Amino acid sequence: MSDFLRTFLNARSLRAVTRELTLEQLNEGFEKLKVIVEERRESEEVSRKQQEERLRKIAEYKEKLRADGIDLNDLIQGEVASEGKAKREPRPAKYEYIDTDGERRTWTGQGRQPVPIREGIAAGQSLDDFLIK
Repeated sequence: MSDFLRTFLNARSLRAVTRELTLEQLNEGFEKLKVIVEERRESEEVSRKQQEERLRKIAEYKEKLRADGIDLNDLIQGEVASEGKAKREPRPAKYEYIDTDGERRTWTGQGRQPVPIREGIAAGQSLDDFLIK
């Protein structure tokens, strides 16, 4: 606590400090202090009213949700789920090859090149030879 605050909040210390002031100076200080106190009261009243209005609106919205049969937790969970990244649709396959088991497989052209395609290219085939027709 600062020295000023300690003096200001203690009546005995305040009397000792103000003994040297004239009555006119005390009245001037008193008037200024009254203005400051009134401003603070008004400010806190405005804050209190804003908080009451906010709480009233929250209660009103909760009641509307309840009347519409919507649970607040469902609303929150739905919001979180919709915030996730939307998945893009898978790309269509561009290339077709036969794997080591003799099965027909496809490849989109993205990611690692399948071994049979890689081996075919090494053997002299073109990537266009694997295109799906």
